[in-house]
Amino acid sequence: MIERKSGLRRSAFVEGEWRLWTYCSHWLARENGIQLAWNEDEDWLTARAAARLNGQKFVKVAVDPTERRATFTFDLGGVLETWPYGDDPTHEQWIMFSRDEVFAYRDDGCYSRHPRVAPPEQWLPLR
Repeated sequence: MIERKSGLRRSAFVEGEWRLWTYCSHWLARENGIQLAWNEDEDWLTARAAARLNGQKFVKVAVDPTERRATFTFDLGGVLETWPYGDDPTHEQWIMFSRDEVFAYRDDGCYSRHPRVAPPEQWLPLR
């Protein structure tokens, strides 16, 4: 534990069944309606945003395949939004993975759910 003038502080590391990874996508992090950072911000701002979301429990994801956007909601008011970064519709916008399984979402609105030890066999449109 770290002792500070304001009291004790503990670092906590939360590990759930699933992990989220964003890649080749724009993203925006908010907490209780206040923007924390987005992918074009300076490294210290993105690190601070990641630290604010770290430890929050993932509650749900809402995907809009028409807009090709996803919104991840967390229990303490955190929200992470993603949308396509480039022109290649086959880029994986985000991936959720567990010890055994992968769920990947691409910029073209298609998804794949497959074992972690195998590449995706097919991409299906998310409706």
